[in-house]
Amino acid sequence: MEVLVEKVTGASLMRWACGLTIDSVSNAELSDMYACEHSPIRTQLFKITMIEIPTFVSTHFVRHNIGCIHYVKTQREDRGGSEDSNRWTPTNHGMLVNAQALINMARKRRCHKSHKETREVMELILKGVAKVDKDLSYHLVPDCVYRGGCFELKSCGYYNRVRGLTYGEDFI
Repeated sequence: MEVLVEKVTGASLMRWACGLTIDSVSNAELSDMYACEHSPIRTQLFKITMIEIPTFVSTHFVRHNIGCIHYVKTQREDRGGSEDSNRWTPTNHGMLVNAQALINMARKRRCHKSHKETREVMELILKGVAKVDKDLSYHLVPDCVYRGGCFELKSCGYYNRVRGLTYGEDFI
């Protein structure tokens, strides 16, 4: 397995988007924008190439379809696939993905309830992102870290499961 990460856009595009929303020149920093997750972070695009990952892992990543376009090697027999293909058959999978989609993806795919091989690929993505955009890599955390507790039906034990939140009436 190999994962390659390339950053396609830069801070100037994010500042352009910010400037339009405030009708002024923006000096915003990517680190600040990633922390608050405002819409201009969706200008930050990444090209991610996953080489020879198990087909079932590819299927897990395909589930993330908002802010992400997938390009997956076909398993069709008439296009080079094999009739013996199964869930462990290695495949190539590419994603053109924005920063917000990566944050959302990491929340599920770094969770210890996610399949071990899927977590391993997500960790390779994280390492690749850290090389091209260190600021974003700090925000690619599991859901329990992001939300301050586990909301899965059955916790892995890293955080206790949160059963439900009660908000004051003034919140609703």
